[in-house]
Amino acid sequence: MKSISVFCGSSEGNDQMIIETAYQLGQTLAKNAIALVYGAAKIGIMGKVAEGALERNGKVIGVIPHFLETKEIVHYGLN
Repeated sequence: MKSISVFCGSSEGNDQMIIETAYQLGQTLAKNAIALVYGAAKIGIMGKVAEGALERNGKVIGVIPHFLETKEIVHYGLN
């Protein structure tokens, strides 16, 4: 497997275990050289998955419709 798409919220919610698991998922993907394809947010659960992957030098691809770029907090530090 070369890449995987992850769909999750741009809100962190209130369950710390989900937040930590999302971050660990990103790290695990990077460790196994699996690129992350996700909704491009810098915040929330999406942001945590991306942050985990990026901290391990993983490949992270954000996909967002152009009209949402001005409405969402987009992560500009992606590959």
